[in-house]
Amino acid sequence: MRILIAEDDAASRALLERLLVRWGHEVVVATDGAEAWAVLQQDDAPELAVLDWMMPKMDGLEICRRARGDERLRSLYVIILTARTQRNDLVEGLEAGADD
Repeated sequence: MRILIAEDDAASRALLERLLVRWGHEVVVATDGAEAWAVLQQDDAPELAVLDWMMPKMDGLEICRRARGDERLRSLYVIILTARTQRNDLVEGLEAGADD
């Protein structure tokens, strides 16, 4: 499976990438939200996006909202990563269209 990792923290991004590659996936990385959105606009957009909630240029929730409004990306599975732990944060992520 082709997976997008959008994470501005280099250590977290590298760890996720290593794990997913080891499990046999093709990984595309982005260091900010604008790069991530550009990847998702390509004809061969990944089927899964692992998005950091807080990133420069565009946060993960905005990417998720845009993806849900784009007919081509409606089947994209989105996982939002965050250190936020409050119930209202979980609700906000799911309302933005995150799957997990």
